Formats: sequence, C-alpha cells, structure tokens
Amino acid sequence: MPAYDAMPHVGAAIGSAVEQLGPDDELVVQDSCSTDGTAEVLDAAADDDPRVRVAHEKDRGQSDALNRALARAGGQLVGWLNADDLLLPGALAAVRREVDRLGHVPDVVVGGWQLLGATGGVLRREPAVALARRRLFTHGCYAFSGAVLVRRELLHEVGGYDEDLHYTMDYDLMLRLVDADPEQLVVDHPLAALRYHDASKSGGAGRRFFTEALGVRRGHLRSAADLLPAAAGTLVHGVGVATARLRFSDAYSAAVKKPDKPHP
Repeated sequence: MPAYDAMPHVGAAIGSAVEQLGPDDELVVQDSCSTDGTAEVLDAAADDDPRVRVAHEKDRGQSDALNRALARAGGQLVGWLNADDLLLPGALAAVRREVDRLGHVPDVVVGGWQLLGATGGVLRREPAVALARRRLFTHGCYAFSGAVLVRRELLHEVGGYDEDLHYTMDYDLMLRLVDADPEQLVVDHPLAALRYHDASKSGGAGRRFFTEALGVRRGHLRSAADLLPAAAGTLVHGVGVATARLRFSDAYSAAVKKPDKPHP
C-alpha cells in the first residue's frame, strides 16, 4: 500500500485489508512521510497487528513507493491496494479458495471490482476478466489494479513498477504481464473497490492520465496489427476522460439507478 496524506480514507482502507489477513499474510505500507494524520493511523494499525508493516520514508512518487513496498514483501502473491481504496468483504477468502482448488499458485489472479463515488455509493460493478493484450489496447486498464494479484517472483521478473510513470503504471504493468504469457486465475468475486473523488488521481488528473496512457500504448506497439485496437482505445479513452466527472458523479448515479448502500 503506497500512502501519502490519505486522510480521511486510509483508516477504512487499512481496516478492509486487516480484517481479511490470514496468519501468514502481511500488509506492507510505504508512507511518504505524511503530515495529515495518515502516519499516526498507520502506526496505530501496526501497533495493533504485527502483520501490518509500515515504513515512513520519502519516496519519488507512487511507482517508487510500490517498488519499495515490493522489496519488503514476502508473500507468494502480491496485491496493490491504494490508501483511499478498499478490499471488499470476502476477497481474500475467495482468492484462497480458488487457489486451493487450482492446486498451486498461478502467475496472476484477476477478480471483479467496483467503482465508488465520493460518498461511498457504488457507481459501477465490473466482472472479472482475464488480462489480454488486444483488450488492454481497446479497453485500457479494464482490470482495476486493486483486484489483480501477481506472483511475487514474476512481478520482479517483469521489472516491477515503472518509476517514470505517475498515473498509468498499472496499465503498463498489465501489458508487460501479458507479454510474459502468464497463467491466469479468474476469480468470480468482487475483490476491491476504487474510490473516485476529486482528491484522487483518477478523479483529478484525467488529461494527464490520457496523455501518459497514450505514451504507454505507443511504447507497447509490436506490429501493424496493434495499430487499430490502440487507436480505438485512445478514442474511447478520450471520450471517457471528457465525460468522467458527469458519469462518475453521485448525482448521475442516482438519476440512472437506485444507489447502493455506501461503503465506509
């Protein structure tokens, strides 16, 4: 978990994970010396539970924070939960159940996810869909990073998180993962929730997301066959950025459907 000045959501994020941890699980947090109370919330969680491991040190951004946390992680599967997002109830139990059924640890686990509005209501539900190169070009980062777990050794092998990227390191990682032809386990359960609000990267930096994603697409082009899906995905992404504030607002959600009970 990368964290920096993540109040008021960090407590809910930590709690959503800790309540699901098994005896051999851990929550590794990289805090970039927060000053808004986040550090105190994290330290209290670590004092209460030895499975929560917190480092307070300045980093060079989210990708660097993720790589620092990865370097300290010891589990077979690594997940990424941001400090303003949530691990949904039953997520880790569902992953354990499906991994046990498979009989070994796969390279990648992909689950469903939810998009939350600023007040915690569910704006959208997305099913679990395996990572695929063409779909990543046409649909962008359709698998939320919080609902994807990667075998730790493979995550190191593909290079971890690109520290030159500030918004689309998850998208770039997924494209590098599919290039490695991983064994994927699709878990038909909502694993995590992405919170959309003005202070979040996804809520406040749409154009920068678009520009960086365009560069990622270009960097992963391998042949002429990639050009059309990449162009289509760029167009769809552009329209999505232009309409995001409307589509992901609580008012719009209330107008088109009955809102769900808010998450904390």
